[in-house]
Amino acid sequence: MIIKNILSTGAVRMLNALSGFVLLWLATNGMGAAAWGVSGLILLNVTLLIMLAEMVSNAVVYYSSRRNPTSLVRLSAGFTFALLAFFSLTFFVLSYFPDFFHVLVPQGYAVHILILVWLGSLHNINLYLLLGRERIKAFNTLFMLQFLSQLAAMAIALHLLDIRNELAYVISLYASYLVPLIAAYTTYIVPLLRGNNGLPDANLREMIAFGSLTQTSSFVHMLNRRLSFYVIRFFTGNAALGVFNSGVQLTEGFRLIGHSIALVQFSSISNSSDPGYARRLSIRLMKLSIILTCLALAVLLVVPAGVFEWLFSREFGQIKLVVAGLAPGVLALSANAIFSHYFSGTGRPKYNLFASLTGFIVVIPALLLLIPPFGIFGAALAASLAYIASASYQAIIFTRMNHTAAREWLPGREELDVVKQMIKKLMRS
Repeated sequence: MIIKNILSTGAVRMLNALSGFVLLWLATNGMGAAAWGVSGLILLNVTLLIMLAEMVSNAVVYYSSRRNPTSLVRLSAGFTFALLAFFSLTFFVLSYFPDFFHVLVPQGYAVHILILVWLGSLHNINLYLLLGRERIKAFNTLFMLQFLSQLAAMAIALHLLDIRNELAYVISLYASYLVPLIAAYTTYIVPLLRGNNGLPDANLREMIAFGSLTQTSSFVHMLNRRLSFYVIRFFTGNAALGVFNSGVQLTEGFRLIGHSIALVQFSSISNSSDPGYARRLSIRLMKLSIILTCLALAVLLVVPAGVFEWLFSREFGQIKLVVAGLAPGVLALSANAIFSHYFSGTGRPKYNLFASLTGFIVVIPALLLLIPPFGIFGAALAASLAYIASASYQAIIFTRMNHTAAREWLPGREELDVVKQMIKKLMRS
């Protein structure tokens, strides 16, 4: 069942990666590097605010089988609304300092960002509820609707509406949240909420206690990955940011391999009380994640730089530099995803926070030291250093906690057989 769930989730994630590649191709050829850079900054702001709003809803996965689902949704949505009210006031105050405000928030898009955060948060609550109930098929369906809706909306905005700036991307974000939201409530969520099964109501305190550590860790981890956006924009401008954003999306698309495996891992661990099972499953899936990610990165790294320029236009000729700089970090992210879901699934999210803080301590001086002399390649190297630092900390803690021998991390025949089995199933499908 686990291999089946990994295959189905992995197939959807690979389709997402392909969709993301097509979206990247549309954007780079349709709006140019500067507008694509602004688009990346808009998405970053939306993502960071959603992550803060999920200080409560992140706990839905863990509590979905333990608490009344209706109370989980109400508390999560209510907390998100309250936080958005706070951010609205914050944006209003910062608008009186436009030179600073517009370095962080692109001019004219503050209201769009807040609305997108509300829609995205509601969408993620639905996904978390389904994931916690091990409704992997429904989860994958909504996730697939999300990225396919975005791709279709992007194509329409660029080629039918002839919108050639970052607004086309904003329109695609609206579609990516609205379509799966409507589908979720009409198909999956309402029947699930009606079947409460006599579970006790959740309370805000326990959800914050569980979700805040996990989400703070994820927030800091996102800063490790994206703080460079603000630094690049400050030192080199929107066009360079657009090139870096393209390289990041192209390369980090491969982290979906580890993320897909980790989602199945988290769902299984959250519904099990056997610590030995959680340990064995995590080690096995760790090796599987690293092997598959390494194979995918090897393919990308042998692609000549001229191919990237041909695909994405001459403005994006330096994408290969970003890919090369990020490759070691993406491999570390494949391990980080498994470790993070292990600690969260076993109720010890504080170690993810400490790992993210370790990466944050590394990335700040690395960005300031590497971006001025090396530009976007320096930003990629800085990100890789942060990812490696975070994953290394998690590996040390996991090894000490579980008394894991060094030989257990080495891939064996069992993992290779699983990879062969997965490849055969994919080829037959």
